[in-house]
Amino acid sequence: MSGCKPSVRLRGLLLRCGVVASTVIAGASGAQTYSRADIDANGQLHIITSTGREIRPAGDSGQAGFDHVAISPDGRAVGWLALFPNCCTTYPVPLKLIVLVAGKRRTFSGNGLPVWEWKFSEDGRYVAIRQAPVHGDAPQHYELRDVKNGRLVDSFEAGSKRSRSPPPWVRIL
Repeated sequence: MSGCKPSVRLRGLLLRCGVVASTVIAGASGAQTYSRADIDANGQLHIITSTGREIRPAGDSGQAGFDHVAISPDGRAVGWLALFPNCCTTYPVPLKLIVLVAGKRRTFSGNGLPVWEWKFSEDGRYVAIRQAPVHGDAPQHYELRDVKNGRLVDSFEAGSKRSRSPPPWVRIL
C-alpha cells in the first residue's frame, strides 16, 4: 500500500482552490484597503493598496487630469476629482468626484456644476461635495452621498431664497 499521501497533481489543485477561496472571501468582505494615493509629476494617479498592489486609474474620455486625491479615514475608499477642459477658462475644472471602494468605481457629478470641495466623513461611510459655478453668484450646491452604494443621503442649497439652515454634515467642508 502506498499510504494516504495525495498526489502532486491533487496537492496543486487543493492549493489553487485554497488561493481562489481566500481571494474570493477577502473580496467579498470588502477587505481591500488603500494605504497611499498621489499624483505623479506627469499627472498620473497612483493608488497603492495595503497589500502593495498599484492601481493606475484611467481617466474618462476627454479628461484633462486628476486633482484632490484622498483616502477615507478607515482606508476602505479612495477618491479624486476628475478635471475636464472648460471653454471659458484657461484651466480645467473638476466636474466629477470618483470614489473607489472595495474595488468598485463610483462617479458623483451632483447637479453638473464643478465640484470645488469634497471630503470623506470621519467614519468613512459618506462623502460630502460642494458645487458652484466657475464664475458668478449662484447658490452653492451640497450633497452627502453613501460611499458604498452611491445613494444620495441629503442635499442642501446655500444662498437660495428658500435656503434652510445648513445641516451639520455641510460643516465638514
